[in-house]
Amino acid sequence: MLDTRIDGEKLTIFIGPECLALNSTALREDLFNTLTTSYKNICLDFSQTRFIDAAGVGVIAATVYEARRKSQSISMSGASGSVLQMLMSTGIDRLLTNKAI
Repeated sequence: MLDTRIDGEKLTIFIGPECLALNSTALREDLFNTLTTSYKNICLDFSQTRFIDAAGVGVIAATVYEARRKSQSISMSGASGSVLQMLMSTGIDRLLTNKAI
């Protein structure tokens, strides 16, 4: 289960230390379950994330698509180092609105 924080109308989801193929199925389920909430503003927080691979990027992309389908605004924060490089090189950072890197 992912850690979350509520700040007014914004729900922050902490991605955790690894966003990899190894945990991608569970991560996707957790993220999609969180999207069933009534919060319209969601922030994916990568501050604790140290590793992300192509499968992890795929999960994030699917989450962005699902949030948009539900008219939810989705942003990111805290990404740095190789995680930020991966998100930027794949273009996922451009899909996230109001990104506060």
